[in-house]
Amino acid sequence: MKWFLVGLAIVGCAKAGKENSIIGGLTDAGAPTDADDIPEPDGPLIDAPPKQVTLTQTTSATITLGHSFACIGTTSGFTRENSYYRVFTLADYSLASTLHVTQVEFGIQTATAGTGQQQPAKVKIGTYGVPPTGTTLDPAQIRVISSVDIQIPNGSGTRMTVPIAADIVSSTSVIVELAIPDGSAAGNKFLIGSNAQSERKPGYTRGPDCGYVSPTAMSTVASDIGVGETDIIMTVTGTM
Repeated sequence: MKWFLVGLAIVGCAKAGKENSIIGGLTDAGAPTDADDIPEPDGPLIDAPPKQVTLTQTTSATITLGHSFACIGTTSGFTRENSYYRVFTLADYSLASTLHVTQVEFGIQTATAGTGQQQPAKVKIGTYGVPPTGTTLDPAQIRVISSVDIQIPNGSGTRMTVPIAADIVSSTSVIVELAIPDGSAAGNKFLIGSNAQSERKPGYTRGPDCGYVSPTAMSTVASDIGVGETDIIMTVTGTM
């Protein structure tokens, strides 16, 4: 059976391995309060470089603590293999020319390395052949253009910006993946930053050890495990 941990309380859900659980989510105290929110840092938007574009699907970049979930070993408490995705159809942003991707940014609810001050991960950028429909992504539609190995520093309620280069033509969709390797041996823990302040398009997650072999909408997994809206914080920035 698969399990999901909401704060410190465990509730059951179908499709599980005995040793792995989807863990995280809202705290036992109920809905998060403003004290649990980490707002996006103020930025001098007026000084942004000309023709710079940031693609986002969440209405807020605030990170709500105690809100995310992941596939985690039920016995060890360490993070198993997890991936998080967003797909941005460039036509939705009225982009008429090639997007030259320069960076990806994602939120971090919790990152704790088993040893040292950081843990490995990978950011991938590429194209998705058709605008996604339904609750899962088709791996056959994904074409990776570039990937970067990263080290996520320990922290809570933080953000990480990853320089990465790729050219995405305006007639397609850009897909970004944050791939977290199995951290069981190293004793790593990671939960992506998220909130419940609405999104225009779904984010997706993959946790094969917990039964989600294909990238599946976060809303679907949240419904399966009996928790509320979980909108992952992930953006792509580039120039035109």
